[in-house]
Amino acid sequence: MCELKVARGKKISFSPHQKMFHLTRTKRNFILVKADAPRAVKLYESSQMEELLTMGHAARPLVQDDWNAIQEALIAGL
Repeated sequence: MCELKVARGKKISFSPHQKMFHLTRTKRNFILVKADAPRAVKLYESSQMEELLTMGHAARPLVQDDWNAIQEALIAGL
């Protein structure tokens, strides 16, 4: 599964249900973040949820700004 989030600031907002889902199902689940400033598209694994909650989209992504690499990472995760 891949969840799309839009980050308008430094933080990424998650509902309590989304947090629990990604914290308990860390395999084959991803979070795709579109950040406005600086403009970027970043792919994270669910296992990075703690880092995303503390650092926001400043956390080191699995892949950034490369749609081919994002697609490959998603397919490889299946």
